[in-house]
Amino acid sequence: MKAVFSGWLLGAIVLPGFCAMGASASEQDCAPPDEFKAKMHGKPSADVLNDLGVWFASHEQYACAADAFGSSLQADAEQPDLPHVVFEFGASLYLSGDTKEAIPSLQEAERLGYRDAKIHVILASALDSTHAVADAEAEWRKALEFDQENTAALDALSTDLLAQANFQATIDLLDTPRLTAQRSAQQVMNLGAAYAKIGKLEDARRNLEDGLNTNPDSFEVAQQLAAVLTQLDRKDEAAMVMQLAESRRQQNAAQAGK
Repeated sequence: MKAVFSGWLLGAIVLPGFCAMGASASEQDCAPPDEFKAKMHGKPSADVLNDLGVWFASHEQYACAADAFGSSLQADAEQPDLPHVVFEFGASLYLSGDTKEAIPSLQEAERLGYRDAKIHVILASALDSTHAVADAEAEWRKALEFDQENTAALDALSTDLLAQANFQATIDLLDTPRLTAQRSAQQVMNLGAAYAKIGKLEDARRNLEDGLNTNPDSFEVAQQLAAVLTQLDRKDEAAMVMQLAESRRQQNAAQAGK
C-alpha cells in the first residue's frame, strides 16, 4: 500500500472545526480511473482498494475515498496496516461531511493504536462540531503532546476552555514564554478575554498589546484592546488604537482591490 499521508490529508485539517460538505458517494462518480480498471477486475485486494482510496482523496472525492477504504476493511479485516486504514476511513468520512459516522471510526483507529497528531486534530474537530466539548478537549491535549505549539490545537482548546468559563485554565495554556511571540490572533483574544473575566485588566492589556504587535492586521484584536483600555479609563489611547486599526484596514482593502 502507498503511504496514505501523501499530501491529500495534510491541507484538509488545518482549521479546527472544519467539516467539508462533500457530496455523498451516491452523488459522485466513483468509477475508478483508467489506471485502476484492470486491477479492479474480479475481487480487488485490500491494497488495491487502499490505493484507490488515496487516489479519490487526493482528488477531493472524500465520499468515494471512504467507500474504497470501507471496502478494503471488508475485504481484509486483519490487514497489516489496519489501524492506519481505519484512520483513513474515518478521516475520509469526516472530510465528506459524515461527522456522525467518522467519530466512532476515528476512535476505533485510536483504540487500535494508531498514533499521529492528525488523528487527534480531526477527532477533536469532529467532537467539537457535535458539542462533545470534554471529549474534544482531551483530543486537543493529545495533539499538543505531539507539538506543544500546534496552532489549530491551541486555538480550539483555548476557545473551548473559555466557552466553559475555565478562565485560569485558558491562561495557563496560553500565557507561557514559548508562545509569546507567536500567538495567533485567536489565542491573543482568548487570553485577553480570560484575563479580563477574572478582573486582571492590566494583564489583558499587556497581552493584547503584545498580540497586536504580532498580528498588526487583526482588527478584532484592536477592538478588544480598545475595549480593555476603555475599561481602564484610558479612552484617548483606545481611540488612537481604533483610529490606527481602521486606517490599516482601509489600506489593506485598497491594496487587495488593486
